[in-house]
Amino acid sequence: MTPANDVGFVSTGKLNRLQGWTTLLIGLALSAALDPWLLSAVNSDVGGGLAVRHAHGVVIAMAFLQLAMAHLLSTSAFERPARTIAALLTAVGAACYSTGYALALWQPALHGLVLLGSLVNFSGFAFLCWIGPTGTYARQIRMILPVACFGMLLDFMAGLRPILPADWIQEQLGSEDGVRLRMLRLARVAAIALSVLTLLYYGIARRGGTDRGKARLGGISLATGAVGMPLILALACFTTIHAKYLLAIPSTAVVIGVYLGLFFSLKHGDMLERWGWLLIAASTSVGMLIGLYAFEGPFPTPEFMGSYNQLPRRLTRMAHSYSIVLGMMSILLARELANRQDINETAKAGVQLFLAGCVVMLTLLLLATVVEMPPMAFPTGPILTLAGAIICLAGRIRWTRQSVSDE
Repeated sequence: MTPANDVGFVSTGKLNRLQGWTTLLIGLALSAALDPWLLSAVNSDVGGGLAVRHAHGVVIAMAFLQLAMAHLLSTSAFERPARTIAALLTAVGAACYSTGYALALWQPALHGLVLLGSLVNFSGFAFLCWIGPTGTYARQIRMILPVACFGMLLDFMAGLRPILPADWIQEQLGSEDGVRLRMLRLARVAAIALSVLTLLYYGIARRGGTDRGKARLGGISLATGAVGMPLILALACFTTIHAKYLLAIPSTAVVIGVYLGLFFSLKHGDMLERWGWLLIAASTSVGMLIGLYAFEGPFPTPEFMGSYNQLPRRLTRMAHSYSIVLGMMSILLARELANRQDINETAKAGVQLFLAGCVVMLTLLLLATVVEMPPMAFPTGPILTLAGAIICLAGRIRWTRQSVSDE
């Protein structure tokens, strides 16, 4: 590979894509390994389960952030030198951030990597904000980039928690499973997940043809949710908790945008794309119901759910979050396969295996809320999903190499 090709590998987002998919596959493998242990305990705070689950979520979030960056850098929204700088900064930042959270479980001194990674990540997105995008979706991208920057600042602020006095944290923000810190964790996740989801929406909405009004409405709705949800959650965490009642506005906007994404996918998407938007639509709808009691009101928690750390409530949260993860992963896999002229039998088998894994994974979690399940049943879904994704991506890589050799 020549130096020019090296730069092209970075500037076109291929480095971020490789890092994103690798990290996401590692995250699925960790799901297979961790879920039986985490779900075998009555309370998630037993044996440090809450910290492990949080670190696992960080790995998956950073993977999606890298895949979103890869998608952004593959467009002509920025000049090549700017794309190269942003790609390197975000790749290094995501690696430091994820590694810091993982290693700090065993060596707390390494938590400094979390702070470093969040600042480097922030600098990458802030740099693109400063440069400014151009092209068809410049206005929408200009709205999403500050949200990503805000998410990185929240990551940095949350990363300060282990090095601040425990008594001060308890006084200001409450316990680890208290409502304020739960809001902060959700704000960080929402800033990343909704930014990625908005970018994915633009990919399907541009195929809308004459449905420009619907396409614009969906984009505005998702952008409103991407801006409003993390902002309100952070406001409620650090100021008055009553600000949580404003969450109805961005959450409703997100549901509208997601259902319009489902509408366009049913008209213009393939099976994987439709499945992805269907999962996300179902999850965000259920999420609105969960939000009615998740943060101590306005309605009481249903009795059968129990407290925050009890198993039924954790299973419900996991099914909700995994639906979002698997939905976005399905859409991204559909985009990976979209440029292929034909899909061979191996790739088709990979798609079917991935879909089967999604169904098994979510079905087992939902069944476990009413029927006691053996812990070793839970790895089945992640393993099938992981195998299917690997087969799909391996076929994509082989096809890409063949295309390059043909040229």
